[in-house]
Amino acid sequence: MIELEEALEIILSQVKLVSSEKVDILSSLSRTLAEDVYADFDIPGFDRAAMDGYAVLSKDTNSASKKKPVILEVIANVPAGYSTEKVVKNGRAVRIMTGAPMPKGADAVVMVEDTEKEEEKVKIFRKVTCQKNVSFAGEDVKKGELILSQGSLVRPAEVAMLASLGKENVLVKIKPRVAIISTGDELVEVGRTLQKGEIYDSNSYALFSQVLSSGGEPYRLGIARDKRENLLARIKEGLSYQLLLLSGGVSVGDYDLVTDALKKAGVQMLFWKVAVKPGKPTFFGVRKGTLVFGLPGYPVSSMVNFENLVRPAIFSMLGRDDWQRIRVKAILEKAVSSRGRRKKIIRAKLVKEGDKYLAVPATSQQSSVLKSMVWADSFLILPKEVERIEKGEEVFLELLQ
Repeated sequence: MIELEEALEIILSQVKLVSSEKVDILSSLSRTLAEDVYADFDIPGFDRAAMDGYAVLSKDTNSASKKKPVILEVIANVPAGYSTEKVVKNGRAVRIMTGAPMPKGADAVVMVEDTEKEEEKVKIFRKVTCQKNVSFAGEDVKKGELILSQGSLVRPAEVAMLASLGKENVLVKIKPRVAIISTGDELVEVGRTLQKGEIYDSNSYALFSQVLSSGGEPYRLGIARDKRENLLARIKEGLSYQLLLLSGGVSVGDYDLVTDALKKAGVQMLFWKVAVKPGKPTFFGVRKGTLVFGLPGYPVSSMVNFENLVRPAIFSMLGRDDWQRIRVKAILEKAVSSRGRRKKIIRAKLVKEGDKYLAVPATSQQSSVLKSMVWADSFLILPKEVERIEKGEEVFLELLQ
């Protein structure tokens, strides 16, 4: 039995980066960038109005007030997308819309709320300072600037930035292909009527969803029965993928056949059993570049060790280094304890109460209680050398993505 940290180190040492492909930017959402993206031009590419109003010489407005407005001649009207060659000089102004290029001579924009139109003139009721309400060229992005780095996740903001840079296509990492197999004679596909002693296969659905949310391409290969031939056939099919995830059958019972079947299929075992609760009966091995995980049969244990071990592997295959969970400091709402010599992963929820955050452990920490994962939004890690943390003590919660 090895420590969780050692298990993760072994897994990451076997990871190989996936290759890349060009996609259009709308298809890049939730993908991982495989290239650095630089700006080919300034954004904005010109000085522009940041407000609807009037482009003026700021010194012309120095004496402006409600009681004694400054009156300027309006020499042009410039909507967004248009420009004017007219020059703003003393006593003149240009009607301008947000985003339109600043006319020559003007150094500020008076907001339309501080003006009153009067035929071909405008009354200015408030002074503006030089450069007020002006967005300058390169204010957002400068030509040659590194804007997006490879290994970054593409979110809606990144898609918008790619479009702003005029990029039709972008290089992204190909999603790792992940095979998922549930094992056990008691399992039934969702949609069938349960008979006595049967349960629905929830693990493959949980793992499918976790793989998808981690950036992988999941494939459910169905249920492998507790028969060596059936199990071996499914495993051999799964070994054609970049990752193979099995759930159940990796303990030490008479019908826990997965470990032997994996060895028979040529999988080199690198560890079996991890000093963590839940999730102790976990297998990891490799065969010709395929990473093979044998996860526990209980849904909670399977999901927890996916978060601890599989998600970091998928992230690393994609060239992402942000797999560590975000840690938030909170006050423990109820005492927690552990027996034995294993690190304990406690399901918990982060709750705001007044000006502080509370760490609220799930009522049940049993591996069989899937409802606790539905309720939880974080993990509280109890080190193996710590037997108890009292109510009111400060702890760190690790947020689930």
